Amino acid sequence: MKTSTTETVKVEMNFAPDVLVAMQMIGLYGDRLEQEMKRVMAIDLFRRGLLSTGKAAELAGMYLADFMDLLLAYNVPVVEYTIEDYEKDMKAFERLEQ
Repeated sequence: MKTSTTETVKVEMNFAPDVLVAMQMIGLYGDRLEQEMKRVMAIDLFRRGLLSTGKAAELAGMYLADFMDLLLAYNVPVVEYTIEDYEKDMKAFERLEQ
């Protein structure tokens, strides 16, 4: 697992008792809960375009390739290639052919 050498900030969260019990029932407590919360936040921040894949992988505590696999498992595109990107590329190829 990859770790960061940068400064960190501690964040505390409160859950209703029944939510905490539900998380514990699926094994989410202690370090495992913290790791899962980091992974979920990394996926969401990446999906929103707020973190690069590298920074999101760092937040998730994962190697880049493993984080990219995680994105695929959650059906989150690793690369956004829009119609506009395609049209720009086609124009560039046409200029190269001339």
